[in-house]
Amino acid sequence: MTLYEKQLVKIIDAHYGELNTKNLLEKLIKMGVVDYTRCKILAVRNVVDEMVKKGMKKSDAMWSAAEQFACSYEYIRKCMYYYTDVNII
Repeated sequence: MTLYEKQLVKIIDAHYGELNTKNLLEKLIKMGVVDYTRCKILAVRNVVDEMVKKGMKKSDAMWSAAEQFACSYEYIRKCMYYYTDVNII
């Protein structure tokens, strides 16, 4: 971790250590600390991956995700293939 990241962890722990994960994440999003674009990419990738795990073809899962998120198939494709450095785990 960088010094900046360590300092951020220290600040969050001191001010918001008592919050559960959901509330802490909501607080960080409101503060603007969390990258909203990456959050959208993670959400798309997670939804597509879950549908594929249930047996759906990847392209069909991507079309379904486009409908679910009310966005273009191209945006879903970009989330799946262009942003390769964004992973949930």
